[in-house]
Amino acid sequence: MPMDRSLYPEDWEAIAYRIKDRANWCCQECRRQCKRPDQDWSEFLSSGCVSGEMEEKLNRFILTVAHLNHIPSDCSDENLRALCTVCHLRYDARQMALKRRLKRERLGQLTLNLEE
Repeated sequence: MPMDRSLYPEDWEAIAYRIKDRANWCCQECRRQCKRPDQDWSEFLSSGCVSGEMEEKLNRFILTVAHLNHIPSDCSDENLRALCTVCHLRYDARQMALKRRLKRERLGQLTLNLEE
């Protein structure tokens, strides 16, 4: 699901950078070392973080920041986690039903409370 920037705070880039830097540019799920923004790909590849057969899948070494509760406006440190793209997609896949419901609610869909 593409990122809707309008749902994020104006300083999202700074917040995301801080979370990634705090994690030392390493995925907090699988511990994969990821490329820092000040590194070029040749420098990253020569650092020994990537084996030869993985060079074709460099997007796996990009660090992202996930909202654990899938609410983009909630940028508390407890709700944010630095994840590589693989782990972020895996985390989101497990939560797709919740994300679809939250999106419908943001767009005005009412939710029935069937528990009484």
